[in-house]
Amino acid sequence: MESIFNSNLILGAILSLLFSVIAFFVRQLHSDFRRVEQNLSEIITSTEVIKANMNAESVRIFERINFHEKRLEQLEVYLLKHFEEQSTGGIKRKKKASLSVEAESG
Repeated sequence: MESIFNSNLILGAILSLLFSVIAFFVRQLHSDFRRVEQNLSEIITSTEVIKANMNAESVRIFERINFHEKRLEQLEVYLLKHFEEQSTGGIKRKKKASLSVEAESG
């Protein structure tokens, strides 16, 4: 009877020790999951902030591109008018010069 009592005591002690080890690791696992959840929420907020900044920057870049495109169109129109005026003015000058040469020779 004593051997059964001793074996039950030893078996109970071993089971108690195993359950305490299991409980320790379950607590560690639970705290690790909490940390992972916190890190994940921080990562989500960081990505949302980065996404918002990127959207704002892309809008700003598109606005600047549109501004520069309009400015370039204005410059093209200005240069086109300027060169047309020079080319028509040059033709008129050549005609005047050729008329004055004909008048002198004639």
